[in-house]
Parts: sequence; structure tokens; C-alpha cells
Amino acid sequence: MAKTVRVAGIQMESKDGQIEYNLRHATSLVNDAAARGAKLILLPEFMPTGYRMTRAIWDAAEPKQGTTVEWLLQNSRRLGVWLGTSYLEAEGEDFYNTFVLAAPDGKEAGRVRKQTPAAWEAYFFKGDGGPHTIDTELGKIGVGICYENQLAYLPRLMHEASADLVLMPHSAPTPYHPIVFPKKLMVIYNEELKEIPRRLANVLGAPVVMVNKSGRWQTPVPALPVPFWKMDSTFPGLTTIVDSDGNVRRQLGNEEGVIVEDITLDPSRKTHVQPECHGRWAWKGPWIRNSFTLNEAFGRLSYSLSSERRKKARRISSSSSHQPA
Repeated sequence: MAKTVRVAGIQMESKDGQIEYNLRHATSLVNDAAARGAKLILLPEFMPTGYRMTRAIWDAAEPKQGTTVEWLLQNSRRLGVWLGTSYLEAEGEDFYNTFVLAAPDGKEAGRVRKQTPAAWEAYFFKGDGGPHTIDTELGKIGVGICYENQLAYLPRLMHEASADLVLMPHSAPTPYHPIVFPKKLMVIYNEELKEIPRRLANVLGAPVVMVNKSGRWQTPVPALPVPFWKMDSTFPGLTTIVDSDGNVRRQLGNEEGVIVEDITLDPSRKTHVQPECHGRWAWKGPWIRNSFTLNEAFGRLSYSLSSERRKKARRISSSSSHQPA
């Protein structure tokens, strides 16, 4: 049976490593979305963590039941909504990018870990090829975390699982450097990001909610040699809600904001057609992304050899809660 669900996408700026601040800031935006009738509210990838691509990001990691998960459970119960975001999770000797969806009763509905860290991310956390769907009363909710939505396996996973709704939390800046990433590439990159949720909705016949951050992004990137190692750019936003018929219901620019729209979960709209792919990629795109593969290989090697990573992950994962350094 077809059903209508009111969903919200929250586009916000996160401060690197300031978990408590980011959660307080997110609370007001979540309250706004719930007041406008949203029953499912999606926040960006690494909303509480920030996106500092240095080893300092490990100081913003949390254990499995840390501050962010507690915040999700408390606010989902308080507002009676489905609420989700991702954070940097420490488990054992490893760090993971973990998305958690909280149910209206204040319990954890499920979690999904990012399978493929993008480019420089591979220096700082590990991928996990676990399930990418969460069974809920609303239906089967698929989760694609940022970079995964550009890779061939994600549409196939959503198709095989017959996802009723797909959530795409992003923390995707537009890298800018006058030599390495000139403005022409920035424009192409943003246009590709803008199209991804609509493409996936058309391929699956299922609604898609994509959220991203806004604000400035300035970080050294370990994969780039000196003197080209420092990026100074912004998060382009482009948070989007697409219905199961492929129509874009609402899309933001690069400002902070909340969008709320009704979407239709309708099994009769599902395409049941195996998604096409382009080698490693789900969609045709700019050639520069092919350089990510080499960066990821170096990142995985650096991560595997890091004794500092193992030490910090063990300390944080063994704590009952963790306040950022």
C-alpha cells in the first residue's frame, strides 16, 4: 500500500570537534522540523564530529553509546520522530563513520557504517561492508553515506534490498585550490552532487532525502604534497528531497536551513530494473575523481600502520562516554 510520509532535511554548519556545541545547534533545527510536521528528520554526515581531515579528528570520536547516540535517542523520543545522523565511532582499535537512526520510541532502529572512506578519509577511519538498510515501521530504509552514493555498489544494494526510501547524509565540501582543484572543477563537482539524489530516485522508483553541510571548510589534506596540501573552500549545501516519481520537491542552496516535504512510498513505482554502472562508478562524472583511488590506497596503508590510531581508539571505545578533547 502506498503511504505518504513527511520528511525533513537539515542543512547546517558544524564546528570541528565541538560535539556539544553542534548538538545544541542541531536541536533547534530539529525542533523546527518537528514543529512543521516532519516524521523523519535527516542530519548531515559527521554532524557532531566536524570534518577536520587531520589526526585531531580522532579526539572527536565517541564510543558506541556515546554523547551523539544518547542525543539521538532522547530527541527522537521527545519529539516522536525518526532521527538520524552519523558520527565518528571508536570500536576496539578502529574508527568508523557510523550512521544511527533513532525511532520515535527513543530506541535505536539500526546503524550503518560507511563502506568506502573517500580519498583522504581513508587516513582516519576504516570502511565496513555491513548492511546498508534498516527495517522500520515506515518500510525498508536504505542509507548511502556521502561518497558511497557515487559508487556502483550503492544503487545495486538499494535495488537488491528493494529499499522503500533512501537517506543520503553528506559532509561533502567542494575542494578548491587554484592549481589542484580550480574553480571550473568546483562547478562540475557541484552539478554532479546536485543530480545524484534525482538519479537514484529515478533508478529505484523510491524517494531520496539527501542532506549536506553548509559553511566554510579549511583543512590540510594528507594526500596532497606541499605546497598544495591546504584546501580552503566551502560546503555547497544542495540538500534535496526527491519523491518516488523522480520529481525534486525541494532543494536548498548553500545556506543553513530546514526543508520539509511530503513524499510517497509506493511499491507500484519501484522500477525493479538492475541499475547500470560505469566501472567503479554509479554515474558518469569528472575525471578528477579517479585520483581518489590512489589517495584511498595510501590512506589505508597509513591508517593500518598508525600506532596512535590504535591507542586512541582503544581508549575511547573502552569508555562509557566521551567528551571531546
